[in-house]
Parts: sequence; C-alpha cells; structure tokens
Amino acid sequence: MTHTTTPAAALAFAACLFATGFADQPTSESTSQTSSHGRPNVLFIAVDDLRPSMGCYGDPHAITPNMDGLASRGVQFNRAYCQVAVCNPSRASLMTGIRPDNLGVWTLPIHFREAKPDAVTMPQWFRQFGYTAVSHGKIYHNPTPDPQSWSEPIRALGFLPNPYPEGTRSIVQAAMTNLPANDWRKNNLRNPSTAAADLADNQLLDGARTDMAIDDLRRLGKQPEPFFLAMGYIRPHLAWVAPEKYWQMHDPTTLPVLEDQQVIADTPGYAPSNNSELSHYVDLIDMPKPWDETELSTEKRRHLMHGYYACVSYVDAQIGRLLKALDDEGLAENTIVVLWSDHGWKLGENRGWGKMTNYEIDARVPLIIAAPTLPTAGQTTNQLAELLDIYPTLCELAGIETPDFIDGRSLVPVLKDPQTAVRDAATSQYYRKFDGRQYMGYSMRTRDYRFVQWRDFDTGQVTDHELYDHRTIDIESENIFPTASTDLIDRLTQQLVQSHPPQELRMTPAIHSNPNPGRWRAEMIISNQTQTELRVYPITPSGRRGRVKRIKASLRATFQARIGNVFVVESEDGRIYEIHSPSFSSRKIVIQ
Repeated sequence: MTHTTTPAAALAFAACLFATGFADQPTSESTSQTSSHGRPNVLFIAVDDLRPSMGCYGDPHAITPNMDGLASRGVQFNRAYCQVAVCNPSRASLMTGIRPDNLGVWTLPIHFREAKPDAVTMPQWFRQFGYTAVSHGKIYHNPTPDPQSWSEPIRALGFLPNPYPEGTRSIVQAAMTNLPANDWRKNNLRNPSTAAADLADNQLLDGARTDMAIDDLRRLGKQPEPFFLAMGYIRPHLAWVAPEKYWQMHDPTTLPVLEDQQVIADTPGYAPSNNSELSHYVDLIDMPKPWDETELSTEKRRHLMHGYYACVSYVDAQIGRLLKALDDEGLAENTIVVLWSDHGWKLGENRGWGKMTNYEIDARVPLIIAAPTLPTAGQTTNQLAELLDIYPTLCELAGIETPDFIDGRSLVPVLKDPQTAVRDAATSQYYRKFDGRQYMGYSMRTRDYRFVQWRDFDTGQVTDHELYDHRTIDIESENIFPTASTDLIDRLTQQLVQSHPPQELRMTPAIHSNPNPGRWRAEMIISNQTQTELRVYPITPSGRRGRVKRIKASLRATFQARIGNVFVVESEDGRIYEIHSPSFSSRKIVIQ
C-alpha cells in the first residue's frame, strides 16, 4: 500500500495510517517456522438470538437432535454468559477477546475497528499460525463483516426467493402510509414477524449459507493447512421465517405460553427493555411495552413462540447437515467444534420480548465445545463461563500461543474436569438511555446471586442496585437488595468493583469525524489502483459508519467533505483498512 500523499488529519489519530493485521500476517517462509502440521481444525458455529431452548438443555418443547448430538460429543456449559445482550457488542467482544469497557463498543452502531483499530480478532490470530480462515453468514454484526479477519473474501449469496406470500409488500406499504410523518418506521417498516415458507431448506438464507459452508468444508479439508471455518446462523433472530415443515414439527397448543408475568418490582425504570425490536414488523406496530396495561393476546404470544421454536428446529437441521459433512469427510476426529449464541431472548418473561437487559434470560447463552479425544465428552458443567473465554480456549486446544491482550480465561481446565472452576463470577453489562441521561448497568452472576449495579455512564457514579437470589430459581423475580444483609452487599460490591472499577465512559470511538464548523469544504478524491473493490465509509462525528460507497478496481470516486471529516477505506479482500481525512494541502488519495 503506497500513497501519493499523506493527508493531514483534523484529529490526532488521523495523521496515522492503520493497517489490518493482514499486512502483518506471516509469509509462507515465516509460517513454516511455526508449523501448522497436525494442528486441529476449528468449526466455529454461531446462532443468533438462541436462548438455551434445546433438548440437551432440558427444554421438553425443543426439537434439536443435532445440537443435542453435538452436546453428547462435547462439554455443555449450563452457565455461560454473554458480555452484552445485544448483537454487535457481544460479537465484537467475543471475536476480539476484549471486554466492552476496554474495547469501547457497547451498542449496535459502532464498529470495533473504529473503536480499536489495532484489535486482532480470533481468526486473524489463527491465521498467524498457518490457519486458513473462512466465514459464512453472521459472525460479526451484519453491516460490518470485517473482511480483515478472513483469508478469503466473504462470498456473496445468490438470489433467494421471497418467503412471504404474494401481496405482503403492499400490506407493508399501506401500513407505512398510515404511520405519522415523524414515525421512524415511515420508510423502514418490515415484513411480518413470522412466515411459514413453502420452500426447501436451502431456498432460505441459513440453508443456502450451509450449502456454501459445506462446499468450503470439503475444499479446505483437502488442503494441508488447518482451517478455521465460521458459520453464523441468522435464525432464530427475527423475522421468524422457516420452511413450513419445521412449523409442523411443533404443536402450538403444547407450547408454554407464559401468563401472569410482571415487570420486576423495585427496579429502576431503565432496567427493563421496551420490546421495541418487535415493533419493527408490520404485524407488531403496536407492540406493548412491558409496563403497559395491555399485552399481546394469548393467541399472538402462542404464535410467536411457535415461530421461535420452528426457527430453532430449522437451524438445528442445518447444523446437522454441516456436522454430517464433517463426519463424511473424515474430519471430525481432528476438528474442534464450538457452538455458541450471542445472547439469550425473552419469550414473555417479565412481559418482555427480545433481549437487551442484564437479566439471566438475556445474558445466559448455550455454549458447547467438542474437541478430539475429549475425555469428558457428553458431560455438562455448571461452572461459570463467559463468551470472552472462547478465544483463549480455542488457542489452547489448537496448541497455539494465547495472546496477552485478551481478557478471557481458557476453559480447558473445565473441559478436562467439569467440576473445576476457572472464574467465580461472570459479568455482563448493558447501556441504557433514559430520561435524557446515560447509564451503564453491570450485572455480575455468581454461583448463587445476580448483582446489578447501575452507574452514570459519563461519571461512573452509582445510581442504583439490584440483587437476585438464584439458589432456588433461575429467573429474576424479586429484587432483594433492599432487605439483603450489609455483609452480602459489601462482598458482592467489592467483587464487582475489582473486575469493573467505576470509570468515566465515552461513547465516541477513537476514529470519528471532527468537521470544521466554518466554510472550509474539501473535495476528496480516492483512486483505487488495486485489483479489488474498495469500500469507503464516511465516519460521523459520533463514530458511526455512514452509507458505503464502492469503488471498483482501477476507478476513482469523489467525496464532498469538510476539513476534519474522516473516511474509512476497506478492501473486499481484507488487505486494506485505512483512515483518511482531507486537509488543506492534500485531497487526493491513491490506494495501491
């Protein structure tokens, strides 16, 4: 990568050029010095929004024979927890091995590359030890797949048929027309939240992606280098769309529709989520909030549960196809398989639907790790684990060095002996805006309790507490903080503060724009002299990525900007990640 100019930046960081870890990947010569011969492959399976609604986790309504079968080949973690109960920050933390407060990613919009440009993700790290890393589906948050992580560009998916009945879009458009002018859904309302499609498995997204993953599994399995193959399933994330046969597997009249649920009493107003995720969909425009007097009808709740369970069964079938291919290719005996979800999901608990809280139902996730010759295969463990722990665990299992920049702990001692503990608490957190203020809630799960401490986001000052006794029930129902003993509260407070000390937090990441408020406008030209497509993202003052502009090989594009605007340039093949800002003297960037 060379440049005809070095643009001066309006921000301190913009004078620097950040390159991806790819530029520092070992050459074939240096790779041979850390031979990958004999190292196990890694099959890395992510499932979006999957709570432990699986047969192996004791759910009698789930039909999940393939995930259950994987559990019989590995160790099932009954008390594994995400770092943040929403997609982007959970996945960013897991994939970088860095806690949200250290990474600076707590919400959906901020990409971790802008928060911490020099982060080395798990697949990047494995590549440095001779692994070929290939990705399909949703591993990172959808808008930011992070091409820097992978050895090959992520392959595009071909055309798939519309799973909704004819005329659905007209219904959506009519509903948008009737919305008030200031409603944020006026141009963004989605199709219905459920659909039983008369389609084959691979005519929907997850099935089609599984076909591609199986093709790569077969191809990579024939290469001398070990592989790190990631397959991320979208379902059971909304919308709950699955082939009709998976709906027919479940009798909706037998599903456990929850009744008499209430918001937990004596908790701060910013503690529960507001069910807004479902209100994106045309059939749930008027989705009640948990604290509203009205709630969804029993019939509607039953239908939504039916959709969730159908999607879980659909994804389970795709995972079965993937695992069968692993067996058929003779690769199972030399492949580590890990299955995880980014967070849980409420199906009416405490009148909530969705994720986005600090409670057990949202923070607890399924986690299964199967490794070759694992002596404890088929066992379960109640030892506490965090998704952060996957990174160092896979490093140790693969026999590669564990980096010193990650915050997780290896779970290999638990895999060897499910009675061994590697941590005495698992901590999740959630950011909330409420009545014009920002809060960060830290939720610490010990063996017996869940202790929640809410703090002012900007100052770190404590604003509220919650405490739940989990010795007899695994769902929060009564906040016992007001009546708990001082000794218990002091002990839990000290334990939380030790791992998460109060601090001032800032939402704006390191890479953000700082446009000149005056009239200094700049026309910036980016010339693509590489052999691959470039993606250019304008970065907002808050650090969000704006609408992408693509520049094909040997072409250039012009951007209207102010001095101090910042643009991130990424290549489709992951070799380039650069930050540029127009200056008074330098407004032409050549990427070679």
